[in-house]
Amino acid sequence: MWKIFLLFLFLMVHLEARENPFESPVSSAEVGKMTDIEERSEDFESVSVELPSTARILKSVTVAFQNIDGSIAKEERQIDQNIDWHLPLILAPKASKTVAPLLEKKADTSLITSLKATPSKATPSLVTHTNTPKEEASLLLAKGITYRVHGREITFLTQDEKLRDFLIADPYKIVVDFKKSAAFSTKTVLLHQAPFVSMTLGDHKDFYRVAILLDGHYRYDITKTESGYRITLK
Repeated sequence: MWKIFLLFLFLMVHLEARENPFESPVSSAEVGKMTDIEERSEDFESVSVELPSTARILKSVTVAFQNIDGSIAKEERQIDQNIDWHLPLILAPKASKTVAPLLEKKADTSLITSLKATPSKATPSLVTHTNTPKEEASLLLAKGITYRVHGREITFLTQDEKLRDFLIADPYKIVVDFKKSAAFSTKTVLLHQAPFVSMTLGDHKDFYRVAILLDGHYRYDITKTESGYRITLK
């Protein structure tokens, strides 16, 4: 009886066993299909990131990338520097200076960010005045009031008293009311200098109003000077 049982067990083991016990349970053809992943990505050249007009400080930059084994990793760089939202951030590869002579033999690139200026848009107007920060020329707005633009500052040269000032959103405007000393005709002046787009002078019953159109979101300070008032954007 035992002999019959052992013979039966031997036959079962022989039938179930593979010819090569070290052979992978997956065929080479199947392995090829599993590892043959089609590459669809293109070579990276550059990418531009435009920030909203509320951006003032660039805190950090994070780059996510895929490793050779397919895992996803990230690299983050702390920056904490002031930025001008008018200028988009450009991320692009750049050859390292230390390996420039070896570029033909071995490529070695590093990621950098750079800035690229974009032209500002201006609203149509009746009068056009242009002024550069270097000139700081005073331009006539109306009788008894001139103005000067420099960077993010605009100065009104006038002896008229400021009654009030406030901010209007959508679109962003700084409105300044002055005590009326003479009658004015309504006029709009194009400034062509970011962040200032245009300025409109309006005549009212007991005061005249200057509305300064901005190209984005800003806070401002207005201070009294010896010759008038200065508005500084932040």
